[in-house]
Amino acid sequence: MIKKRKLVFEFQNLLGNMITLFFGFMFAPMMAFVFGSSYSNVPQALNQVYLTFFCTIPLSMVLVGFSSLFSQEVEQGFTLRAELFGYSRMSQVIHKFIALTGFVLLSSIIYSWIFLSHFNLSIPSQSIMIQMGIFQILNAAIYFMVVFLLTTFLKKFSRVYGISMISYFVIMIVSGIMGNLNVGKLGNYLPIKLFITDYTNRLNDTDYISGKIGLYLFILLGILSVIMKVVVGNNNGNKHQY
Repeated sequence: MIKKRKLVFEFQNLLGNMITLFFGFMFAPMMAFVFGSSYSNVPQALNQVYLTFFCTIPLSMVLVGFSSLFSQEVEQGFTLRAELFGYSRMSQVIHKFIALTGFVLLSSIIYSWIFLSHFNLSIPSQSIMIQMGIFQILNAAIYFMVVFLLTTFLKKFSRVYGISMISYFVIMIVSGIMGNLNVGKLGNYLPIKLFITDYTNRLNDTDYISGKIGLYLFILLGILSVIMKVVVGNNNGNKHQY
């Protein structure tokens, strides 16, 4: 069951983490302005820049910000103490994810308003905005599960954060956000790369839906959900592991 008190606590927890705030709210607009200023008179290029750094919001907020916060909580024994006071592992997962997703969506809205207003671009159609929101939520869920599993198995901040940062840069490079690496046919299966490619020229379409992106994200989500369910179940029976 969702508890308002627990949600408020998790929101405050995120607000107190400067890494989450910087990479979640400031990184995307800063980088988008740097790259967007070179294409101020090319709407299609600006759309691509807009979508590119739109995708970095859940990526940065979760893999850079949340991984730092959560791994330190686990290493310092906070999650175990919370369980002893009735804040179960599953309840922690749910409330942390809701709070994190709220931050991702809020940051996405603020970023979109700033970028589109600054470069005088039209607002995406309602159907596209809904799809963009779903895309952010699904990506946040996938990254969240990856961080949770890494933290559960590795437990130490230094290990978790090291692997999270490596994963962050690998995803940025392979997806074409950082650099221009040619990944060949692999690009046809990368959700971020597909999202940027498919939606750059369709932001104002009212009837376009990219089923392929959703399918790949749901497959990843399904696999991670099964793994996470098993891990959470095992840890609830072996709380001393934390």
